[in-house]
Order: sequence, then structure tokens, then C-alpha cells
Amino acid sequence: MKDRTEYIYIQKEDHIWEKVLLEDIYYIETLKSTHYCQIKYKEGVGKIRADITPLYQEFSPWLFRTKASTLANLNQVQKVDIRNRLLYFDQDIYCSYAQRVAGEIKTRLRIKNYRNYGGGENEQSAETSI
Repeated sequence: MKDRTEYIYIQKEDHIWEKVLLEDIYYIETLKSTHYCQIKYKEGVGKIRADITPLYQEFSPWLFRTKASTLANLNQVQKVDIRNRLLYFDQDIYCSYAQRVAGEIKTRLRIKNYRNYGGGENEQSAETSI
């Protein structure tokens, strides 16, 4: 039997709900003033009536909190724009992240300066550049 945290049912249309595996989710973000969250995943977009904090509590560590209103699946990240703080899941699918979590994202995605690895000045400067 599968663990209940491996999937979520999302609303595709008014009365149509679809099962989505957590590993297929790119990110979840709140839809302002609606009490809904939008879920972007491999097969499209859906929504669920929820607040972001309970979703985070339920589905951590699958999903990482990138900002107060966004959860992202870091396993699906294909590209990182450090200057604009964007995580790309596909060419046209991306979400932003807060400066305060930049170091943690860098650690989890293994973005490092390998030039003087082992504890040097360059490693510290790479930490602050994200």
C-alpha cells in the first residue's frame, strides 16, 4: 500500500479531481484572495482549496518552501537563475525564491564553487552570491 504523502488530489475542473504524484509536481503557490493554491505539475495545472502552511507540513520534505506563498519540488529543478532568484522546471515553467532561503537552495541543489573546495575564501564568496 502506498504512503498517503506520495500523492495529492487536485481540482482540474469544477467537479473533476485528478490524482497527482508528488514527484510530478513542479511547484505550488497561493492564489491571492481566493483561499486556493495553484499546482503546476508535469501534466498541467490544477488547484486545491488550501493554505500553504498545512500543505508544507503535510508534504515536507517532498516540497521545499521557497517563499511564504510558494512550495517547490527541488528534484524537478533543471536550471537556476541566481541573479533573478528563479528556479526553472522547464523553459517556460519557473517560480521565484526568497533571498533568505538562497543558501539552503544552494546546499540542496549542490551549487558550489569547486575551485578551492575544502574551506577557503572562494567557498564563502560563492555562498553570498546566490
